[in-house]
Amino acid sequence: MAASMPLSRRAWWLAAPLLAIVSFAVLLPFIWRNASLLGQCAMGQDCAAAELFSDDYYLQALLNTVWLSALSTALALLIGLGAAVAVAQRPQQHGVVSLLAGLGANFAGVPLAVALTLLFGAQGLLSAGLAGVGLSINLYQSSGLLLAYVCFQVPLATLLLLAPVRLLDGALLEAALTLGATPALFWRRVGLPLLLPSLVEVGSLLFANAAAAYATPFALSGTAANVLAVRIASLVSGDIFSQPEISALLALVMFVMLVAVIGGGRLLAARLRRFA
Repeated sequence: MAASMPLSRRAWWLAAPLLAIVSFAVLLPFIWRNASLLGQCAMGQDCAAAELFSDDYYLQALLNTVWLSALSTALALLIGLGAAVAVAQRPQQHGVVSLLAGLGANFAGVPLAVALTLLFGAQGLLSAGLAGVGLSINLYQSSGLLLAYVCFQVPLATLLLLAPVRLLDGALLEAALTLGATPALFWRRVGLPLLLPSLVEVGSLLFANAAAAYATPFALSGTAANVLAVRIASLVSGDIFSQPEISALLALVMFVMLVAVIGGGRLLAARLRRFA
């Protein structure tokens, strides 16, 4: 009977215990907490949402999270796609690149912060050389956070794009070259349109990965890193006093943003595949 059951139904049955645990341990408390807070606002009581949306500091954290995630995602897609195309042209390097990309995608948090500090810190190995040509990287500002995000986003993008690029039929490029098209024209008119659904899906995952990053910005700048994940954690622990109500609302904002990005990416990718 199990063999005759559709694959999708079997997958749901296998995932049911995990989904139940997530629902009871994470989703239900999260929904109950935020429903209580929003209910207080609706009844005209003291409302944490009013403080949240009237404080530019929290709004700036949201903007910082969005632009850091968007820009690091764009750079990661550009570099990762180039790396995946290069690997597709040299299949013998696929195993090595996959291994290194897997290691790089997980090289975040404290190890990455320590590595960047050793390279670009005040006494870093590369700081003196950059200062000699009039350049400097401040790891404790937005540019430093962007560099850190790109360091773990690029390997993840490469890892996720290896399979879609390998599935691209190489005969298409050969046929285009035979007909007189240049490689640039092929990628603009054929290659990129075929890969666009995969790029959209990978881009949504990369955005979510960057927006939810906590260990890397906290390891670099501590609570001074004004991004949503750090603000949520700092409001729970509290440098001076905790504000769990605002932390819960910020978590709700992040949840809605990530669901919109990932869900919108899946829907857009499905529509692009339908019309491809």
